[in-house]
Amino acid sequence: MRNWAVPGFTEVGLLGEGGFGEVVLARHDPSGTPVAIKYLFGKHLGDPARLTAFRHEAQLLSRIRSPHVARLYEFHESPHGAAIVMEAVHGVSLREVLGHDGVLPPESALAVLKGSLLGLADAHRAGVVHRDYKPANVLVGPGRESKLVDFGIAVLAGRPGVPAGTPAYMAPEQWRGGPAAPATDVYAATCVFFQSIAGRQPYQGTTTDELRDLHENAPVPLDAVPAPVRGLIARGMAKEADRRPSAAAEFVAELETAAVAGYGPDWEQRGLGRLAQRAGALLALSPLALLGAGTAAAPGAAAGGLAAVGTGIGLGAKIGATLVAVAVGIGAVIGTIAVIGNGETLPPVAAAPPAEQQAAVQVSLLTRTEPGAGFHVDAQYAAMSGMRDPAVQDRVNAALAKPLDDFTAYVRSGIVDPTEDPVIENKVTIGRQDERIVSVRYDLMVQSSQFGNHGGYAILWLNVDLSTGQVITAGDVLDGIAADQNAMSVLEARILARSPGGYCDGGEPFGERTPLAPQDLQPWGILDAPALQLGFRPDGVVFWLATDARNYPMACGFHEVVVPYSEVADLMTPLGRELLP
Repeated sequence: MRNWAVPGFTEVGLLGEGGFGEVVLARHDPSGTPVAIKYLFGKHLGDPARLTAFRHEAQLLSRIRSPHVARLYEFHESPHGAAIVMEAVHGVSLREVLGHDGVLPPESALAVLKGSLLGLADAHRAGVVHRDYKPANVLVGPGRESKLVDFGIAVLAGRPGVPAGTPAYMAPEQWRGGPAAPATDVYAATCVFFQSIAGRQPYQGTTTDELRDLHENAPVPLDAVPAPVRGLIARGMAKEADRRPSAAAEFVAELETAAVAGYGPDWEQRGLGRLAQRAGALLALSPLALLGAGTAAAPGAAAGGLAAVGTGIGLGAKIGATLVAVAVGIGAVIGTIAVIGNGETLPPVAAAPPAEQQAAVQVSLLTRTEPGAGFHVDAQYAAMSGMRDPAVQDRVNAALAKPLDDFTAYVRSGIVDPTEDPVIENKVTIGRQDERIVSVRYDLMVQSSQFGNHGGYAILWLNVDLSTGQVITAGDVLDGIAADQNAMSVLEARILARSPGGYCDGGEPFGERTPLAPQDLQPWGILDAPALQLGFRPDGVVFWLATDARNYPMACGFHEVVVPYSEVADLMTPLGRELLP
């Protein structure tokens, strides 16, 4: 837990959390500028390795000046914690875009790659290698721009180290713990480009060792991508670093040549336009929408930024001459607060946004990242903000975080061989959110053969009443189905009317198909998820069924049917009717 905050900022909401601490969205009090503040929990101040790594991240960020990289404003350190104050980017992650659409048109994927390479090129010119380029660390903004974030494991070029990164995108030299180089980032960016255009990662393994072998030895699966970009991908994913472009800037030139040859001189304009369309719907879920911010927190060159105050220069002197460190005595303050910046200043004080823009009920997708020895979490969860009653909001958010909390506990308890480094990932789909209810589908996965041939998974529709913070079940919404077979049979007839082929396209159950029954609402799968689940969308009620619970082959997987509200309204309880749009 954190009991300290950087002075001069008002926190708006949580953006993400992990073992290191948390990232919050905040507003700079004098200017109203939105910022992202990355906090290191106070308990880690006694861990020299953690604290040094956090300082190192600030140091490297201070070197980079680029419109394609989220900017560093300040670094704070006190006896209670440490914090990095950064630009808050109004955008959605490439991970969210791909999770929603699966693939991008080639021109859009090329546009994202170009923006990322320009950001990496600026980092490389400053001597910094990112080492963890992945879809979650690329943000697509409303102006069709993209920015890089999270330099948490970045290093100076040429520095050796232990293997670090995200296995799906790690270059062969990273697996061996070799020196980091710009070509390392080029490899990762090309892997993400491959995923964006092919709809899957270039190499798919069930264990870390298998992924390592594939990245080090398997041929690049070029047949999965369009012909015009195969040469680009083959070069960017070459096994030997010296066969790749030596720097991101060099790769940009090669990209331009390939893009024009394959997709015409206007490829970038078309690609950015399509990208903006795909990201547009997701931008409504961006936490910065809470602030009514139409653009990122773009710092201007005007005066009026924050004053840096502390009892000693300390860290500022260690970071380097390019940083600004101001230290003055402040009386009886205990400890040291070192504040540094990279020469960027926050804008001068601006008029506050209208009151109706300062608070709006909003659902956002937050990211939880917990790297660790033998166990990793890199997953999202939904969270509400802007609700009038903080106590109700806390109950709602506890319910929304519970599926990921419970799945993490399930995986942790089931680990037999921690050397496989199981990784929890997920997909979160917002079905419906209005003033009455938030309905979310969680697809939770763990990549490890310890949990089955294809890893472990759980799917859960979660519905939370925004007036009380209570979870809403199918039995709460539809009258009698939790106990009465006749009521369930009537409901099933409505569902099958919208799914005349049954519950498995091209598959039949073993033996006679058994009808849905009240026991299908009882705990059945992982996380005690029932075989029959209910969710909400703007256009109707979602019914999700684990088909093997109804004697279908496991190959049938899951079946989801949307029934318009008008077709089930007469079956609803009073609470269910209150939820009708």
